[in-house]
Amino acid sequence: MSWFNSRATAVLAGAASWTVAEYGLHRFVMHEMQGRGLPSVEHLKHHADVTYFSPASKKLASAAVTSAIAFPVATAVAGRRWAGAFTAGLIAMYFGYEVAHRRTHTHAPRGSYSRWTRRNHMDHHFAASTQNFGVTTFVWDRVFATYAEPGVVTVPRRMAPAWLLDEHGEVRAEYADDYVAIGPAHPA
Repeated sequence: MSWFNSRATAVLAGAASWTVAEYGLHRFVMHEMQGRGLPSVEHLKHHADVTYFSPASKKLASAAVTSAIAFPVATAVAGRRWAGAFTAGLIAMYFGYEVAHRRTHTHAPRGSYSRWTRRNHMDHHFAASTQNFGVTTFVWDRVFATYAEPGVVTVPRRMAPAWLLDEHGEVRAEYADDYVAIGPAHPA
């Protein structure tokens, strides 16, 4: 008997499963591998230069590998009938995550959730790279005791997102409660 009553439920289960995959991949594959393996190398490049994002070809390859693992596991757990829908939900959320992650760096927040994601993720980048692995949720960081309340995040000006600083290199007034910028305001 299947755990799923419909394909829509299977898609939603796959989407929800992405959150634990996001945490596990970010923590164990990208950070704890310390540059061993392509995902870790690419991720460390992103930490060194927050404007660097892996090219789409590598994201597609990652989705293919994830699918190649998720589909057989889903088949074993829920049956072949639902495995495709589960995997589709998982991969759809992966692509949604990629968009959300990029936007934390490139677009100003538009509400309380996006404000939280940016502050939490900037804290991960600039203060606590061994904490706050979840980009879209803190649930798994709480479960595995890797969550740290960001507080006021200190951001190097040379790595600050464009949305954070004004034309003088200072933190915009609307973000002053969440961030402090350090380092030279203008490159010499």
